[in-house]
Amino acid sequence: MKIINLKIKPKEEFTDITEIVKTVIADNLQSNYSLCLIYTKHTTACVRILENETLLKQDMHDFFERIASSNCLYRHDDIEKRDVPPTERRNGFSHLRAMFLNNQEVIPIVENGKLDLGKWQRIFYIECDPKPWRTDRTLNIALL
Repeated sequence: MKIINLKIKPKEEFTDITEIVKTVIADNLQSNYSLCLIYTKHTTACVRILENETLLKQDMHDFFERIASSNCLYRHDDIEKRDVPPTERRNGFSHLRAMFLNNQEVIPIVENGKLDLGKWQRIFYIECDPKPWRTDRTLNIALL
């Protein structure tokens, strides 16, 4: 097994990372890996396989706003009652959104290091705690 940790600075809610993952696999073709685990260690970020279609991404954003609005206050946002610095982000909605997603995806690696993805499938890094955009994010890729 090999784990590669990459810095990532998402500039949008849904970032297609498929080519990044393909490059990591191509750079490690000398080994005989058969699975690729893509994951994040952040509690308000996710990794999912989705279709890269603009209107679908807008639908997903709207869905998240309906189930966990960024305009509401949550108990998590009551910073004065939590044991955190006073500058802590108010991001209760981000945690609730991430709860509906997953922090990882596992994809088989087939002949010649190719990811076994469907025709429309792309790998996405989803930032549930977007604005201001996070700059401290990492993407982890484990080759197994």
